[in-house]
This record gives sequence, C-alpha cells and structure tokens, in this order.
Amino acid sequence: MLVLSLFSSSCFDYAEIRGSVQLKLLLTEDLDRLLGCHLKSDKGLKRNRHYATIMSHDDTVSNMMSLGLHLNEAKAYKALVILGQTTARSVADISGVPRSKVYDVLYSLEARGIVRRVLGTDPAQFRPYPPKEAITLLLDKIQQSGAVVQSALESIENERETEGREYVYTVEGEDQIRIEIQGIINRARDEIFIATLDPQILSTARPSLANAKKSGVEIQLVTSKVFMEEWPEFAHYARMTDVSAFSPHALAAQFAKVMQEDAITDEWNPTQMGVIIADNTESIAMFGSYREQVKPWALIVRVPLIAILQRQVISAVLTQVIRMLDDSA
Repeated sequence: MLVLSLFSSSCFDYAEIRGSVQLKLLLTEDLDRLLGCHLKSDKGLKRNRHYATIMSHDDTVSNMMSLGLHLNEAKAYKALVILGQTTARSVADISGVPRSKVYDVLYSLEARGIVRRVLGTDPAQFRPYPPKEAITLLLDKIQQSGAVVQSALESIENERETEGREYVYTVEGEDQIRIEIQGIINRARDEIFIATLDPQILSTARPSLANAKKSGVEIQLVTSKVFMEEWPEFAHYARMTDVSAFSPHALAAQFAKVMQEDAITDEWNPTQMGVIIADNTESIAMFGSYREQVKPWALIVRVPLIAILQRQVISAVLTQVIRMLDDSA
C-alpha cells in the first residue's frame, strides 16, 4: 500500500478487527500508521512538503469514498489523522480542500461522528476519532443503510410481474460473477460441488460457503494436490478431492488434444477456470483470460442434465491442465 511504504516501522499491532472486511483493514492500517507514527521533519517548508507527499498518495482517500465520504471529507479526515488536533486552516493547507469550504467539510465530518470540535479553542480546533473506531462506525452505517434499502427494493420487486425464468445466460466482470456465485451457493439446500484450480474463486465464495456449511449443506471441492497442500484452510468448508482421481481417464484423454489448440489456449487461461454446481440443478462455470483487457466471464446454467455433465467435463479439463503444468515444470 502506498501510504504504508512511507514508514519502515510498525506503531500498532491491532488484533483482528471485528467483521473481516478487507477495505476496513486496508484503511485502518494505513490511517493508524499516519496517526501514530512520528513524522521526522524540520519545521516549515520541509514539514509541509513531507505532509504534501503523504497526501499525494490518494489510495486511502479513494477507499474512504467507497465508505460514503465525499472527496473533500476523505481528504480532510486523512489530513486530521496526519496532523492530529489542529485548526481548519492547517487542514486546508495540506489536504487541498479550499479554505472557503473547509469549515463546512469539518462540520460534516463532525455530523458523521468521526471528528469532534475541541471546546474552548479559538480559532476552533478539530480532532479525529481513531481510524479503528471511525472506520468501524462508517461500515456499521453502510450495513444498516444496506439492510433498509434491500428490504425496500425486495418489496418493490415482489410487486413486479415475474419474468420468464432464464435457463442459460452469461455475465462478464468480477463483480457480476461474485454476485452470481453468492446466489447459487445461497440457494443450495443439499449439496455444492466445486471444481477449480483458482483459489480466488474460493476466496470470493468463502462467506457464502461458511453459511452453507452451517445450514448443513454438503460441500465437495475437486482440485489439485498442490492446491490441497497450499490452501488447507478450505478443508474447513469442504471435503477436498484430488481432481485426477475424480475425473474419468477416457474423457481427460480426449481433452489432451483439445488443450493443444491455439484457438483455445490463446483466448483463455485454463488455470483461472472453475465450476460451482448446486443440488445438481444449476451451475456457474467461470473463465479467465491471459489478456488483461479481457474481463473474466461466466456461464450460468439452470438445466439439471447440463449441470450434471459439467461435473465430468470441467474435471476432465482440469486434470489435463494439471498434466500440462507438470510437463512444463
């Protein structure tokens, strides 16, 4: 992380923060280091340049905006974390927030509950609440608002006439695939079958898999021996099986020639593919590409017969992929 690279020593060692949210961890780590670390700089111009360098790295600012803050609010809060208790003028000087707007911005942060005015100061001074507490508060508000919005929109959806069921369709992009993965896992009642060599697919599905396991759904993960050794934590969610032992040898042999075709290997990365099948009734097959400009895509099928066939086909392809990787090693 850009902000973290400015410091060579760790000033805090927080225990795992409630609600394992990656964005929350990123922000609290970056902001806590700004808050607690001593900035070694001379007075005057050198100090201001040092602060300006920190403020120029805006990853933290953009991530705070994902939590609902406006641009100037994010800049002002970050500036307060750097400076500690200070005046609005100082915040404006290093944050880039116009002086004509800085008081309104600070009052807005105060209304959000992550900044407070220090009583008895003239001119008024402001103090930030610690990032661990401030980011937790913002996330809690997002979750509360999300629950209200979800309930309202579901009520609207229930009043709408139901469209015809889609039996086969595709989606493109990581966020769209993530939603589809969560949906198919959440709808499972008895069994979830997963075949993949890509840990990112399972990382995306981890919360939904945990809920499915709690509900008594049986989860089977078919993957490589290497994956099983490097990612043993997934054994907590699923019964893990070596794909080479699962896949029919004859079918795997048929894919050996197919996998050599340039039209196949040039378009997609076989190590970034996988399938998730719920109750043998619906499935999502995911595909990645070697080319960065090509978005990952997924095929969603709600036809039981095809879902069952995908177990064998995807497993056979993955078996051949493992053999190709072993041969090239």
